[in-house]
Amino acid sequence: MLHLKRPLVFFDLEATGTDPQTARIIQIGLQRFVPNDQGAALDETIDVLVDPKQEIPAAVTDLTGLSPGAVRQAPPLDAHLGRIAPLLADADLAGYNALAYDVPLLKAEFERHGQTLPGPDDRVVLDPYRLEQVLRPRTLSALYERYTDRTLDDAHDALRDVEAAGMVLQRQLAEHDIEGTPADLAQQIRGDYLDDQRRLKQDGSAVVVCFGKHDGKTLREIQSDHPDYFDWMYETIDDLRPHIDDVLE
Repeated sequence: MLHLKRPLVFFDLEATGTDPQTARIIQIGLQRFVPNDQGAALDETIDVLVDPKQEIPAAVTDLTGLSPGAVRQAPPLDAHLGRIAPLLADADLAGYNALAYDVPLLKAEFERHGQTLPGPDDRVVLDPYRLEQVLRPRTLSALYERYTDRTLDDAHDALRDVEAAGMVLQRQLAEHDIEGTPADLAQQIRGDYLDDQRRLKQDGSAVVVCFGKHDGKTLREIQSDHPDYFDWMYETIDDLRPHIDDVLE
């Protein structure tokens, strides 16, 4: 149970893309909780559509069910900020994958409208996605116990770890009813990322860099605005070079 000392705002943003620096919000869902004797009480709820003033990719419509026509009839973001800002001003934040996506996106959108994301200096962000990684560790021993209900004896013995990894994989496939070749499974794991180290990611028609000091910028932005860094990346990281060639050909 949560025991609040100040308000806590759960929120989720749907947007035109996956890069917080370039995406625009199309829907805001928000619930504000305040402290009470039982720990927390719902104070206010917001569920609004937002006109992003840009095209909505078909993939986003397929994912969210929000048609461009419906969104274009909604007010733009600046019409909502006056209502949202006071709800955030004294609150901590919470949301699924909020640390990686929703908080940076909301901060960027406030800045695009000449404002600073309001909130206490010691604000915390609770992310259930990150908490799950702590509560359910993903070491081989933890996965083996989770999928087999047995303790992995002799962990870190090479052959024993090989046997355990094979057992975990088979149980994963059976539990989730997954079939396919190793290549099929590798592609499913990789998702929108172009490489196994998750340094380049497909975002609509653009490819976004997911590491280093230009994390979140598109490959073409880096090539145009930071040519020295682009040249270093191209010449130094051998396994990214074929992907960069495919993007920029």
